[in-house]
Amino acid sequence: MKTFLKRLSQRRGQLSQLEKQVLDYILINPNHVVQCNVNDLAKELFVSTATISRTCKQLGYDGFQNLKFTLSKYADQDQEQDDENIISSNTLLIHIDRVKKEMEQTLQYINEKKIQKAAAYIKDSNYVEFFGVGASLPTCVEAARKLTFSGKICSAREDWDELRCVANSLSENDLAILVSYSGETLHILEFANILRERNVKTIAVIGNRNSRLQQEVDITFHAHITNGYYGEVDMSSRFSLSIILDFILLTYMNQYY
Repeated sequence: MKTFLKRLSQRRGQLSQLEKQVLDYILINPNHVVQCNVNDLAKELFVSTATISRTCKQLGYDGFQNLKFTLSKYADQDQEQDDENIISSNTLLIHIDRVKKEMEQTLQYINEKKIQKAAAYIKDSNYVEFFGVGASLPTCVEAARKLTFSGKICSAREDWDELRCVANSLSENDLAILVSYSGETLHILEFANILRERNVKTIAVIGNRNSRLQQEVDITFHAHITNGYYGEVDMSSRFSLSIILDFILLTYMNQYY
């Protein structure tokens, strides 16, 4: 939840004064907002329901129900993970157990047929672009480097504007691999929508189930990631995302290289 709320807060500068009031209330009272309908929330904030809907759209959602649904998913995850979210400052055992569990659950849901299909996508494509922003970018860079050494033309870029330009230039003969911890990152969702409109083949590796991103792509792989914090520092690992990408690349190289 903390990471999701932080992403919402980054959009604050784009809002009007009334919209900022709505956003601030959501940031302070996310669990309460999940229980509200739009009319109740409007009465509590002394704003119109249209203001709330407009705020949600400015934040990248279709409306209040769409935002509330996403909030509720993160609230449910927080409830389930209360006992495993905090990394103690004086023990390594909790961290080791968390990483072990992530590895086991990621491997448990590996689907060999989907891995083979993803490898075939790479083989059939003229060009491969990896899309990842923030903490997911290094995972993309590492995978792109490995694929490049196998002889496939590919890239992973840091600049969002470049990624948008690339998304608008790829064709149905190319492949886009999107990597996202949450599956709700606004830039990644934007790129996925562009790619879908251009009929580009897409693969997503996501650390969260039931995300919006999986609805936009051809093949989805889920990595198990547990939120982990050392104080206020996000220590959540992305290694399970890398594991899935490694399996795809190894299958491609073994069958087609």
